[in-house]
Amino acid sequence: MVSAAQRTAGQASEAMPRMAVVFSRTDPQGTPYQVESPDRLLRMLALLTEADDELREVNLPPQALARIQRQLAAVSVEIERSVSPALADELHRLLGRRAAAEPGPREVRIEYVALLGWVSGLVIGMLSQLEAARNDQQQAGQSLAEQRSP
Repeated sequence: MVSAAQRTAGQASEAMPRMAVVFSRTDPQGTPYQVESPDRLLRMLALLTEADDELREVNLPPQALARIQRQLAAVSVEIERSVSPALADELHRLLGRRAAAEPGPREVRIEYVALLGWVSGLVIGMLSQLEAARNDQQQAGQSLAEQRSP
């Protein structure tokens, strides 16, 4: 049985327009780089920045390290779901495969910094694309208004 809240949530998600941000850059095969879920990417950036203070601690407790590793793995999966396959491949190349079964604080910090930098760059690129699209739209509107006026 579907509750009223579930129906409302389903209707809201159907009514919400989906947006993807396509970058002018493509991978070597010509596949465009795009962020398919900008809202999710922004949430993942927020989660990564929240972990920053804890990761900067000199003596990171083992239980905190394990929790941060789980968070980073979950964030990585969510980021993969938010971007095109070409960007997901780039993310895999950036993070690589872990050689150690149990990475230490140094390796976790390196992975964190790499992930935070990569996501920050994507968000900056995404915001730049959105700003350029807004400017193009304003210019098109002004041109149309000028053509209509005598």
